[in-house]
Amino acid sequence: MKPIAEKTFFSYATVAPMSRTAYEAARDFMADFYQYGPPEVLYRYDRLADEMAGEAARLLHCAPEEITYLKNTTEGIIIASEVLPLDPGDEVLVLGNEYPANLLPWLRKRHDGVTVRVITGRDNEAAFHRLLEAVSPRTRAISMSSAQRYDGFMPDLALLSRVCRERGIFLVIDAVQHIGARSFDLAETPVDILVCGGQKYLRAGMGIGFMYVRRGLMPSLRHSRVGIRSMERFDEESYVLKDTAARFQDGTQNVAGLAALHASLRELNALGMDAVQEKNLALLQGIKGILREHGIDFIDHGTRQSNIVSMRTAHPEALSAFLMERNVYIKVVEDVARMSFIHESTLEEAEVLARHTRDFLDRARN
Repeated sequence: MKPIAEKTFFSYATVAPMSRTAYEAARDFMADFYQYGPPEVLYRYDRLADEMAGEAARLLHCAPEEITYLKNTTEGIIIASEVLPLDPGDEVLVLGNEYPANLLPWLRKRHDGVTVRVITGRDNEAAFHRLLEAVSPRTRAISMSSAQRYDGFMPDLALLSRVCRERGIFLVIDAVQHIGARSFDLAETPVDILVCGGQKYLRAGMGIGFMYVRRGLMPSLRHSRVGIRSMERFDEESYVLKDTAARFQDGTQNVAGLAALHASLRELNALGMDAVQEKNLALLQGIKGILREHGIDFIDHGTRQSNIVSMRTAHPEALSAFLMERNVYIKVVEDVARMSFIHESTLEEAEVLARHTRDFLDRARN
């Protein structure tokens, strides 16, 4: 295996390497747990979930009690599909070409008599506008990614949020391709539920993430899985759920993961998400310019594009293998070669990728 320092890495939209900050936080917990063990270590780290929620709330401009932890994005979408008050005949709209995490839990709702419509178009932007046109009096929920994993397209969430509020539609957002790359202000763009895994732009490792649930939504939500951490109180005959997002906690926590996620969120807040976004936007324009200089075709969504640039090529698998042999890492997604970056990426690295990609294309043509 090659050390990450020796790789030109452009696959953060898949699974990112852990940041040093996240690694050290998880390592410190594991060292304490190994050396000292319970109960002292449990007491020492008992507030970590609340501290993580505080950092996530600061990043998203919401209240800490509206945040809880998750194992991954899929778990959050499953919870959303289970707790929203959807009845037979109600309609849910989702976009086609979504990652399965934001599709499969909704398809399961068809077994409950809920109509699930998968909206497609010639591309993600066209599909988004078709989804807006597809809203009907029966539409009760819309679920989509705020940054599309295929080509980085970022739909107009302000418009979507306004449509949902005006029509009483629940809005569920998968933000795993968004948080850590772009700002997200829930005070300006309200949603009902937002989920985000920690393994991409947060660089917090796998098996940990967080979920936002709007406080005003809590009384209308149905019960999902329950555990000791979701309870305000209980006895042998009954229970009362917490009235915060903590009602979606269950039992034993992934404390090492929480330590890593907390550290990652705290680092982003210290840097300032607006500054991180500004750096990412500058990198995006620079990367597009480099690809154009080398005559490399890519999908361009202008200002509505995340930290993903998908290159068009007849042989994406072969290109990916060619680049990997040269220590350059991208990801094949369907028929495109997807590169994705973070604010610490450099244009010099992008030049390396573009130069090797141009070499591959020239060889394939000849």
